[in-house]
Amino acid sequence: MTQQPAATVHWETAVGTGLVRVGAGVALWRWRDPLIKLAGGSPEDPVLRSVFTYFAVRDVALGVSALLATRPEANVPRQVAYQGVADTVDTAIVAGLVSSGRLTRVKGTGAAALAAATALSEYATAWRLRRLAY
Repeated sequence: MTQQPAATVHWETAVGTGLVRVGAGVALWRWRDPLIKLAGGSPEDPVLRSVFTYFAVRDVALGVSALLATRPEANVPRQVAYQGVADTVDTAIVAGLVSSGRLTRVKGTGAAALAAATALSEYATAWRLRRLAY
């Protein structure tokens, strides 16, 4: 099995993560209230509505940024690391929402764990991409 050139891996990673982020942002926007309920919160809570709207807009912005990283001279590993930072912040925000009682402990902790696992995956991907030689 031959290894793909680094530029191809970077491009595919940028497109893949970009499309996933745009899709996640649109889903968070479109189905915000059911997703708030799924996370163990009340869709009538203005704080949760604001936080989930922030997640939606931020994910679309990260997705567009990732898609723009397909241009020559763009830094895909840095862009993927930014996604890791965003998901690290999500972990802290969701943990705070659980601590404040806005999200149920079990479902909110699950959401925080998902955000943390995603962040770790993005940091590992960014590290791996940096190690590939062009």
